[in-house]
Amino acid sequence: MPYEQLIESVEVSAKEKISELKEKTYREATEITKEAESKDESIRMRYLEAVNKAVEIERNEAIVKIKEETRMKLIRVKDEMYQKAFSEAKAILSPARENANYENSFRKMLKEAAAELAGEEIRLHIDKRDENLCKKLLPELHLNCEIATDLTCAGGLNASTKDERFIVFNTIESRFERAKALLRSEIFATLYGDQGGL
Repeated sequence: MPYEQLIESVEVSAKEKISELKEKTYREATEITKEAESKDESIRMRYLEAVNKAVEIERNEAIVKIKEETRMKLIRVKDEMYQKAFSEAKAILSPARENANYENSFRKMLKEAAAELAGEEIRLHIDKRDENLCKKLLPELHLNCEIATDLTCAGGLNASTKDERFIVFNTIESRFERAKALLRSEIFATLYGDQGGL
């Protein structure tokens, strides 16, 4: 084979090899690019999922926090209304002694307290303003009790054994506090149509 043909053959072979190498390099580069793009897409999707999950968690936490804050505000408002209702009721009861039925109410409270301590020597704790009324009612109710004017109240009385081991609280204020506790759910139901959410 002449030298020129040999060189030409080598050149053709080199061109073919170069062409093959270019194609192979292009294919590999294309595959690498596709793989990188798919990895980029996969990474991007994972990142988006992580971001979405974090946003959802933060959103849920914010909703829970807002609901709890709202619930606490509602509880405070309901309790304020409840306290206000009882404050107004208490103000209405304050001048109880001026009521025409006060004597009957005092009689009833005296009988209740005496019945609680039946068989004991009883000491009545009353407001000085009720002393004459109490002295008037004791014989009528066939009661023999010691009277102590050591109480300041809107009305009613407390009764105790002489040694004060047992005390019956039966003032307007103590009855009011018992009623307040007993009627709480009923008042909330009337005010809010439920048990007050408390």
